[in-house]
Amino acid sequence: MIYYFSATGNSKYAAEKLAVKTGDTAVNIVDVLKSGKTPEKSEVTGIVFPVYFWGLPEIIKRFAVKIKNSLGGYVYCVITCGANTGNADKMLSKLLGRELDYSYSLRMPDNYVIMYDPCTEEKALRFLRHADKELDGVCDDINRREKKRAGSVEGGIKSAFISKLYDPFRSTKKFFADDKCTSCGLCAARCPDEAIVIKNGKPEWVKNKCQHCTACINRCPAEAIQFGKSTAARGRYNIWKIGGKS
Repeated sequence: MIYYFSATGNSKYAAEKLAVKTGDTAVNIVDVLKSGKTPEKSEVTGIVFPVYFWGLPEIIKRFAVKIKNSLGGYVYCVITCGANTGNADKMLSKLLGRELDYSYSLRMPDNYVIMYDPCTEEKALRFLRHADKELDGVCDDINRREKKRAGSVEGGIKSAFISKLYDPFRSTKKFFADDKCTSCGLCAARCPDEAIVIKNGKPEWVKNKCQHCTACINRCPAEAIQFGKSTAARGRYNIWKIGGKS
């Protein structure tokens, strides 16, 4: 079984490619957690997710605790990133209570609009074409049950310090919907934390923290969701916007 967490489509894209080429099934981690059910044990367990602040998204930390007793004999992760994944795989191993057999750092289009301008469509498509080639090799490795990891000394240093900034940065205080909002409600429907509710036709953030996955910003059809003053002038990215299929 392949479990994935994806807000703008990158990790879903990777997980579904892996599933096709390894004869496996891709399952959304958000759906697993919301179901309250214990994941089924299978021969192979794959976990695909984006790196946040050179560490783990909060939802991956919760999921790791839930699945640790249902892991297969061969366990791997593919971590999507804009640069590198640091020691996110080691962090995952610690929570799972066992070493990963295989980990891979997969470069995908940048999307963290809160801090920088996401990839242009042209650049994003180049990233995806390259990722497709890399995923072919990853699938071959997994089918052969190869054992290797993706971390680096430089990435490990970044993980040790920068990952600690993630939790305090997860505040929802600066999120808001501007006048372009059409009251479609998609931001609330897509939020993995259920941190958004629609009141009087407008989204309101009702939890103090969220994943900061940027699904609400990057997938708003009207580009109406903002975070503070900086995002209004920035582009938006999601894999469906550029024609990527997942």
